[in-house]
Amino acid sequence: MQIDLTDRPRPLNEKWLLFGTLLSNTGNSMIWPVTTLYMTGVLHQTFTTAGIVLMIGSIISMIGSFVGGKLFDHWRPYEALLITSFIILIAVSSLIVWNDWPAFAGLIWLANFGMGVEQTLVNSFATTVPGEKTRIVFNNMYIVLNIGVVLGTLAVGYLFDYGFSLLMIISSVLYFFLMLIIATKFNVPIAHVRGETVIVDLATATVETNQVRPTFRLTPLLVGIGALLFITYLSYMLWETVMAPHMKALGMPTRNYADLWMINGITIILLQKVVSGWANKRPYQVSVILGSLIFASSFFFLMFVKEFWQIVLVFELLTIGEMLQSPQVPAWVAKITPKEVAGQAQGFVSMMISSGRVIGPIYSGIMMDRGLMNMMFLSVFVMMLLITASLAWTILKSKHVKTS
Repeated sequence: MQIDLTDRPRPLNEKWLLFGTLLSNTGNSMIWPVTTLYMTGVLHQTFTTAGIVLMIGSIISMIGSFVGGKLFDHWRPYEALLITSFIILIAVSSLIVWNDWPAFAGLIWLANFGMGVEQTLVNSFATTVPGEKTRIVFNNMYIVLNIGVVLGTLAVGYLFDYGFSLLMIISSVLYFFLMLIIATKFNVPIAHVRGETVIVDLATATVETNQVRPTFRLTPLLVGIGALLFITYLSYMLWETVMAPHMKALGMPTRNYADLWMINGITIILLQKVVSGWANKRPYQVSVILGSLIFASSFFFLMFVKEFWQIVLVFELLTIGEMLQSPQVPAWVAKITPKEVAGQAQGFVSMMISSGRVIGPIYSGIMMDRGLMNMMFLSVFVMMLLITASLAWTILKSKHVKTS
């Protein structure tokens, strides 16, 4: 095997990965919170129609995640990410002008596809950042992601009354700068040699090897992780779909619901370094399983809350569980899968998240229509416990679990 590394480009700098994540999630967070509000309040569509649009968008995002994984592993990651960022920019900027029905739905779906591809590609690029453990990179991305959510939702809260088009103008500017960063900083061609990711200049590099390229396959451990991601994000969607009307039914003003998400983002920004510092010193499965149990317990306590301060405490409990689990899972998956299939592995993570987001609104809608609010909370609590226990059993039975 011979590899010529002459004039090789520099590897991807983590600061550009994080800055790109910040821009992407700020722009995205200026779109998803207003989709239902805009469709029902401005376009005069029903809540059912809005739910269908969101469901289809999640399915399209899941398809995008699959496509992104394939592109990273089998095509040109840099070109794929650049094209994807352009697609998102076109979709979002078009919403400035074409935001009537049904053009609105079509452009939202186009943006969903691009965002699904982009998220998988960015996560896959994160596995190539040198100098730090992959789990630390994902922890840093998680913090930056939530800063983006806070900034985006703040913009929505203060600017939505001035018009949907203004939000899309700002979001378009953010995605334009994201595309510039990708164009200038992500041009780091990737080759896979003996299970390790190596950055090379494809114009000069020659690779000669008779090794068979590893393939992505679902092991029992990956199935367990995927099931946990599915139920976690199905449960998480309850906060995005039914908690606002539930809080209103308890006599709380709508602004309290917005306050919850602000508190969630600030908590993550302030505490994630502390939580991740503890988690990074332990095997992945310890942090993920503990976080899942804490996350699940929040839904049990939701059955008994009546006051806003009680809901805040429960949401903080959920947030701590989320901080322990969410940033560790993609790093764990990267650890237990070959580097040669990093794109498909991160695509699997994104697909399972998206599948939970697809089923979540449907499940919550069925339960809400039947007045089974507490039964809904209890059911996701029980399902999370069962799936977490199943994952723990799989780990105990496995003789080859890779830990940090």
